[in-house]
Amino acid sequence: MNHVRTSSHSSLSSRLRRGAAGDPLRLAAALWPLVLLTPYAPWLPRAVNGGLMWRQEAALAAVLAFAFGLLWRRAPRARVGSASKTRAGLDRLLAGSLAAYVLWAAASTLWAPAVLEARHYALSWVAYLLFFLLLRRAAESPRRLRASLKTLGVVVFVISLSCVVGHYGSADSLIRQYGLGEPTAVAVPLFAGLALRLRDGRAAALCGATAAVALLATLQVAERAPFLGILLGLALLAGAMTVFKHHRPLGGAARVLLLCAAFAACGVLQALPSPFEQSVHRPVFVRLKETSAGEANTMARFLYWAAALEMWRARPLSGVGAGNYDAAFPEARAAFAARRPDSPLVEINEQHLTVGAHNEYLQILAELGALGLALFLAFASALVAAAWRALRHSRSAVVPGAVASLAVFALSSGASSISFRWMGSGLLFFCAAALVSRFGATAVCPDEAPAGEPARHTPRARAVPRAAFACGLALSCLVLASMCVQAAGVLQLARAQQSADPARAEQLFRSTLGWTPLDPAAHYNYGIWLYFRKRDAEAVPHLRFATERGFSTSTCYVYLAGAEENSGDEAAAERTLARAAAVYPRSVFVRVRRAASLGRLGRASEAELEMSAALLIDSRGARGWQQLIERDIDPAIEAARRDASIAMPGALVPQEGVFAVLEENERRFPAAASTGWRARMRSFKFR
Repeated sequence: MNHVRTSSHSSLSSRLRRGAAGDPLRLAAALWPLVLLTPYAPWLPRAVNGGLMWRQEAALAAVLAFAFGLLWRRAPRARVGSASKTRAGLDRLLAGSLAAYVLWAAASTLWAPAVLEARHYALSWVAYLLFFLLLRRAAESPRRLRASLKTLGVVVFVISLSCVVGHYGSADSLIRQYGLGEPTAVAVPLFAGLALRLRDGRAAALCGATAAVALLATLQVAERAPFLGILLGLALLAGAMTVFKHHRPLGGAARVLLLCAAFAACGVLQALPSPFEQSVHRPVFVRLKETSAGEANTMARFLYWAAALEMWRARPLSGVGAGNYDAAFPEARAAFAARRPDSPLVEINEQHLTVGAHNEYLQILAELGALGLALFLAFASALVAAAWRALRHSRSAVVPGAVASLAVFALSSGASSISFRWMGSGLLFFCAAALVSRFGATAVCPDEAPAGEPARHTPRARAVPRAAFACGLALSCLVLASMCVQAAGVLQLARAQQSADPARAEQLFRSTLGWTPLDPAAHYNYGIWLYFRKRDAEAVPHLRFATERGFSTSTCYVYLAGAEENSGDEAAAERTLARAAAVYPRSVFVRVRRAASLGRLGRASEAELEMSAALLIDSRGARGWQQLIERDIDPAIEAARRDASIAMPGALVPQEGVFAVLEENERRFPAAASTGWRARMRSFKFR
């Protein structure tokens, strides 16, 4: 038995080695979709509390390094198809504009306040560029293209089906944590187009099933932007198949009716109530009906977009730096509040960490300025030209679906928090872009064959410089090394948060900062850990580092001010609260907390002004916060019971701010740490 297993293993290994040696591009084309599965691997640590992503980035870099390494080894025999002038021009424009965008993003590390985020962004786009170029070349071969689409279909089907099962078995499905439906949304028209155009009936049926399950998974996420993107993509797919005769569905009307019936069944299944459904999210159809300018999510997007425009006004040409939207958000929000003090947007979202602009185009403008957006639009324009040529001239089965997938991504990115920021979503975009580039950046070619059919002729070939593969290998290894360092930091941080031994936890926190000294998430978590252990002076530099680089909720500022005040630097605490008041001028919590700080400094008139401003915003909440901050929780509860004009601590917002004040008050009221409400809560916790 052992002999059989060893022989089988050796046979598989030898086949893989022979395949890699014979056609490394085919192996890479078949492997890259597996990158989409890495977020679901339970043994790979996740980024925590605002940390940077690394799993898909590292997996993609490993695939790229493997492919470029093999190509570099056999470079003297490497060939690439010859190009017409039209194709070469479009190819150069696509690759050149994308490379220029990546270089500009990398250059922004020179002026970005959060260097780690800028570097991470630039390296992610280096991976995108290499992936695009590699897949673009791999798609020259029908065999490689088939291998890539087969693996992608299996991966999308597995992810979508898992998310559908999770939707009925949990309150928050997996896909809400891994891509918010955008990756599956982008895949829907690609496999719908293949279902209608492939000659092989069984392959077409499998593609149709993949498209239907991906649609159902996207609907269950209940995100509006990906759903609207799917509607646009399917409309574009139908239009392309109607206008261009060579893209008409095969098999008559039967395939079209079956696919439409499958999509309709998905819509009905999602719209009708189910006794098995446990999701806490309202269906996407309900959310679309409720969409209005006054809705909370819509207002939040308006605020994020306004902040992005403020960043662009501050630095119109260069932007604030790649990946630095979150770090620059407090300053931009303060500028918007000063410009529009009466806007209802000023008073929302003080309790949430910012996660991007929820509009990829405005975020590029904010982070990389007008020049960065111009470079990105140059790439997008070349892609549109390639898509138009592909629709007009190519007969490949992948073309209509790939073009429609690009449209899904483009629309969804207009209101999405992920887009290129989530590598699974960006990979599907660049996969579709590579296919469109391959079939569109070429004139009508007699040897071009639809996916699933062998090419009739082999095109002329020319040698690829060995240095190009060496450069690809070096860049891939650079991305991989950087992501591995990030992974080490994430792993250490996760272990530190889980450790019950304070000495061991501190050792792990310090190890995290050794791996990633510029990571705001690591500094914030370590700073909070120190603060809760009454080591305020040590916590201050870590909390300050984090609040200056994206950890900027009102509670984050109050934690920093509390640490500064408890360590004896009341002037620094007042400066921190003054900054918080500029960012959140209509926060009752911040206003009252600042009034207390000013009073302790002996600046009574300024304290009265702050308290008056808080009372004008919400008198009941202001009195509740005043009681909690000045007298602690037990007197605050008693005062609220006696006087209805004082809010109970449980009614104050943000609730996290209540716990920040309670932690701070334990220094000011030591006797209360083990009596009253706190003692009752500890007793309840350990029952």
